[in-house]
Amino acid sequence: MEVPEERSGSMVLRAWLEGGDPGALRVRILSTIGTEEARPVAVTSREAVHAAVQSWLDELGAGPTTLS
Repeated sequence: MEVPEERSGSMVLRAWLEGGDPGALRVRILSTIGTEEARPVAVTSREAVHAAVQSWLDELGAGPTTLS
């Protein structure tokens, strides 16, 4: 019986408010899936952060669930 391997990744968000201004959100996103490291992404809105997280989760879920 083949034991399925985990497909995993990590995502790190570093967020700050430029000059302390609540309207000046800056977020740097670092992510991996398996051993593949994606290029860092910088975004400036909550919607863009949500889109980046959703895209990463979609990509994580699109891969194989078992490796042989």
